[in-house]
Amino acid sequence: MTTTTRAYRIDVEFFSGGDLFASDTISFHIEDGADVWIAAYLAAEASTYFNLRIPDLSYSFSFVPSFPDDPAPTSPAGGLKPVCRDCGCDMLARDASARWDVQRQAWAISDVYDCTFCDLCNAESDDLARWVPENDLTPFDRFAAALADALSSPELAFDSMFHLFCVDHALAHTVEDARTEWIEAVTQRSSANGVDRLHGREGDHA
Repeated sequence: MTTTTRAYRIDVEFFSGGDLFASDTISFHIEDGADVWIAAYLAAEASTYFNLRIPDLSYSFSFVPSFPDDPAPTSPAGGLKPVCRDCGCDMLARDASARWDVQRQAWAISDVYDCTFCDLCNAESDDLARWVPENDLTPFDRFAAALADALSSPELAFDSMFHLFCVDHALAHTVEDARTEWIEAVTQRSSANGVDRLHGREGDHA
């Protein structure tokens, strides 16, 4: 089966502290159905001018129509975020090095390494990240929300202990199994120190 691809070009302007220092025209191809905006962001950040050693680096781009009457793609609402290709979690990290900036009197990132790590499933790869709209719910978000709902305690979404519990249980447990384990753990802690963590608050005391 033949894969259909489309060609795009973008004009990119790079800024340091708000001042334009370089411009570039970049061509890239994507398969039909792929997100052109994500591909455009990745193409811009592959430019030689995109260097995190540059202070206050930023950039903007616009699409160059293939033909004079071609409209630019519709702009997505909001920004993007990377999620793990394996588990869909957005708790990703990349190693970086920093150098002391004498003028700014602060540590400045000088290099970001290619390998990306997922804190949830422990996967690591140079191409682990998949870019999605920033407001997309991840499987972890849905699991945590469903568990808080099953416990009839939506305020647990702001509880750090509950968050860590979800990190440990999101991949290998059903919501019902996790609910049972949470209640058992809370009951044991409550017996030991009189603190009601089931509802994310201290229990009532006489």
